[in-house]
Amino acid sequence: MAAQKKSDVLVLAAHAPELVGLRPALGPGLRGTVAALQIECATVGVGMPASASGTTRVLEEHAPRAVVLLGSCGLYPRRIDFRPLTPVVASGVRLIDASVLAEQAAFPAPMQLLCAPDRALSDGLAGADPGCLRGEVATTLAITTDDTLAQALGSKSGCAAENLEAYAVALACAAHDLPFACLLVATNAVGSEGRSQWQNYQRSAAEKAAELLIQWLEQGARGLPQ
Repeated sequence: MAAQKKSDVLVLAAHAPELVGLRPALGPGLRGTVAALQIECATVGVGMPASASGTTRVLEEHAPRAVVLLGSCGLYPRRIDFRPLTPVVASGVRLIDASVLAEQAAFPAPMQLLCAPDRALSDGLAGADPGCLRGEVATTLAITTDDTLAQALGSKSGCAAENLEAYAVALACAAHDLPFACLLVATNAVGSEGRSQWQNYQRSAAEKAAELLIQWLEQGARGLPQ
């Protein structure tokens, strides 16, 4: 299917609550111009299966210069001390599975397990906040709710954060040869308290992510491909 719409930056999120912070700048339709750049927003679905198909569908409807995934994440314990509302810009997006890390299962060799976001775009976004955390973001099939497992996943994978959609979005963008970056804001420590912490911080995280994105755009969108 040929692309029907064109934008400078296509902002993707799992679901609508992740985009609420952009409404003041873009209006209720979440589409508009910031610093002479055309911005479009779309939701792709919660979790890896939904976001894989959702991202593919959205990319077929747009012709963006670049894609930014906006959302929230959990920070793995002991990998990094949990500070709510810490911005995270992924240096890599990795598919992980607890049974594989425990050597009880294996990914077949041809599977691609790591996607590299566009470096210039990611560096530009990270520059919007000096406290931004850079590190790999892990995508799992389900939210990790056990503290012991959370510690093991963070330690064995080397990842700093967990997000359920990042890998699927990154892989779809790579298949469409589109520059991609992942801007997340931490709502919780991965583990047993994660879901309650997410409820406490989700709205503030969405507003923080939007603030950083708008700041990056207004400061010249460093790293955006020409």
